[in-house]
Amino acid sequence: MAKPDRGVRKALADATALLDELGLRYAVVGGLAVGVWGVSRSTDDVDIFVELPVARRAALRRALVTKGFHVPAMTEELAEFGVFRSRSGEETFLDLFDAVGPLGEAVISRRRQVRLGRKRLWFVAPEDLVVLKAFSERERDFEDLAALLATKQDLDLDYVQKWAARLDQSLGTDDVSRRLKRATASVRRPRRPSLRSRP
Repeated sequence: MAKPDRGVRKALADATALLDELGLRYAVVGGLAVGVWGVSRSTDDVDIFVELPVARRAALRRALVTKGFHVPAMTEELAEFGVFRSRSGEETFLDLFDAVGPLGEAVISRRRQVRLGRKRLWFVAPEDLVVLKAFSERERDFEDLAALLATKQDLDLDYVQKWAARLDQSLGTDDVSRRLKRATASVRRPRRPSLRSRP
């Protein structure tokens, strides 16, 4: 993976250390996870799914502040969006997602431990990362989705497709499955022969 800048590395190390200290299970997602699973790209923030029981949230907020993070609206943002944003002293954003519901539970239960330098950190499994990317409407996430499908040849696509269908059912659309199919088609599309290679 592309080496993150110092601010991202420090925010990741500080956040995962305090989550371990608090006994909160987590899985790193976002651009850092894309890099771990073989797609080299830069990122300037840290995204983490975390089990966030209400009774532990005050302790988490105190721990973040002690580590130098600015946490302006944890309770309000979790209630409205299911994620809250904090910022390290080096101006790196840390987004912590509440790992609730079936998909959140799957992300946490299927997470994988990955060695980064001298530490072992928990990352989202590649299939669940693909599902998260297919769930998003952002173009950057679609690019990540296509790149992951092209790079990870051992993905359990049956698992991914079942989750896409399940999310579509909950949303009342077929958007997730359509994005997944479009990304898969972009990977499998054969290259046109160059003019030089034509007889």
